[in-house]
Amino acid sequence: MSSLIRNFSIIAHIDAGKSTLADRMLELTGTVQADKITPQLLDSNPIERERGITIKLAPVAMDYDGYTLNLIDTPGHVDFNYEVERALQACEGAILLVDATKGVQAQTVANLRLAKNLGLTIIPVVNKVDAPLADVPAAVRQLKQLLNIQAEPLLVSAKTGEGVTELLQKIITDLPGPLNSDTSISIAPTNKVSHSGLDPESSKDSVIASFGNPNRSNLTPPTESYFQALVFNSTFDTHLGVIAFVKIISGDLKTGDKLSFLNSGQSLTASEIGIFSPVRTEKKVLTAGNVGYIITGLKDIRNVLVGDTLCLSPQIKLVTPIPGFRKIHPNVFLDFYPADGTQYRDLIDALEKLKLNDSSLTTQGINSPILGQGVKVGFLGMLHSEVVGERLEREFNLPVISVSPSVEYKVKLRSGEEKIFSSPTDFPDPANIAQGYEPMAAVNIVVTSPYVGAVMELCQDLRGNLVNVSYLDELVEIDYFLPLIEVITALHDSLKSVSQGFASMDYELAGWQESELVKLDVLLNHEIFAPMSVITVKEKAYQKGKKISEKLKEAIPRQQFEIPIQVAIGGSIIARETIKAYRKDVDAKLHGGDFTRNLKLLNKQKKGKARMKQFGRVSVPQEAFLAIAKS
Repeated sequence: MSSLIRNFSIIAHIDAGKSTLADRMLELTGTVQADKITPQLLDSNPIERERGITIKLAPVAMDYDGYTLNLIDTPGHVDFNYEVERALQACEGAILLVDATKGVQAQTVANLRLAKNLGLTIIPVVNKVDAPLADVPAAVRQLKQLLNIQAEPLLVSAKTGEGVTELLQKIITDLPGPLNSDTSISIAPTNKVSHSGLDPESSKDSVIASFGNPNRSNLTPPTESYFQALVFNSTFDTHLGVIAFVKIISGDLKTGDKLSFLNSGQSLTASEIGIFSPVRTEKKVLTAGNVGYIITGLKDIRNVLVGDTLCLSPQIKLVTPIPGFRKIHPNVFLDFYPADGTQYRDLIDALEKLKLNDSSLTTQGINSPILGQGVKVGFLGMLHSEVVGERLEREFNLPVISVSPSVEYKVKLRSGEEKIFSSPTDFPDPANIAQGYEPMAAVNIVVTSPYVGAVMELCQDLRGNLVNVSYLDELVEIDYFLPLIEVITALHDSLKSVSQGFASMDYELAGWQESELVKLDVLLNHEIFAPMSVITVKEKAYQKGKKISEKLKEAIPRQQFEIPIQVAIGGSIIARETIKAYRKDVDAKLHGGDFTRNLKLLNKQKKGKARMKQFGRVSVPQEAFLAIAKS
């Protein structure tokens, strides 16, 4: 019965204890025996465990006190906000978890807004109440102010289990059951655009307007009792093919049913269905309200689109798609080149294997006259790119050279044609550009009051526009609009620096801003080094060029010949630094005698260096590319 089902998620900032709380719930409900519990049980990837983050969401069904509690653990890092959105679409309620040692942070606010926008019932919880640095009264005040409530949030310690039994009871009593077979859920379309890669066409006004707390009005009349399911995630198994994670909205699903996706049109047979507890557990029937899996037999994860609607194939013309379906679109692009040029084919194969379980990755072959063959890879954000790069080296023994990150830019040509590109090599002839545009981000920053001035000064330096400032107890919430490229390359690290680690941030795409775009070319030893070219706005070109040349001077080691580093726009040099050559002491073995002998040796050395300067190739380490990324 759907009235005995509770579908919920845990949302919070990174490192607030979501995965640890999930572990305690698994233990207290008897889903996993206490001696079988390992830290971060739902985080299957070793990198997730090492970094203490959740990347791939994992659903699990727990039987407790006569109820089925379907938990979907979610990521906490800003790069994986789209994973949070997918999880929440399959839920009726959410636990809003706040770390008692840190209080409300930016992702707390962002996830709360998302949950409210989807009409979810919220259970406020303060975690880590037993920690030595916990300030429980402050965390409670912030949560009450954030939610505008008088009731006290529940206090728990996911580490020791304190308060977790009470939380399980509140999930049963406070959260609504899923919609029964007489109603059909529709995810309400929203103007708010997730930072995780949805088409950035919304305006600033529409983004801000969506920050409210609408009533749960995303219900539509059912299409009689037809089977309807929401796909909220998928994974790939080498032997079984694509496994779709689904929330049954209405009707029943049986093994062997013929199914169709309404948006993609792809058809399949449900060869096996079941629930996660936490491993796959086969069932013969899934009913309305259940969260489970379908083994599709499909061999390409791109055929199973997140947010798509599943129906019985004979009813495909009778069932309407669940509104809100959107395709994932990458935010950040990096060019990957194998450190060993002979491993290009291996790099292609490795990325294709990673794409089997990560539909958000996009790849496109590229070729550089200097670095050889490589791949342009699209990511949700910089952490996503770091995780993929680490997996390439660890799982496939493929160290890569990653070229400076870029975002998608848009230009309107004088011919009237619009062009979107992410690589400097695709930058059009400036004479043909009528107007340029860069992507913008709506940034939410939460910081303690002593650092507000420094944070606002940083955002202004990064070309930000202040939107709003509000106060949560001793915390200050600041909303800015910033160019996306500044957010991914500069804001995160600089924010931690200027706030001494007391600030947190969250961001999402927020449309286009008109900008005068230019391409900066880097010349090493008077030759253009194309992999280091970058796109920027004209007003920041000189400052950026100077910073690039200075950082490259620090990153490129001295060699046996002088290396001029130049940054140019077209044919105009706007910045220059010089790496001095090593000088060998060629006259060390001479003792006294005629000075002309010393001079002869020095002149011979000078001529040799001139030849090296003309014919020598500059050795460029990976650190130089990282320097460009952080300039």
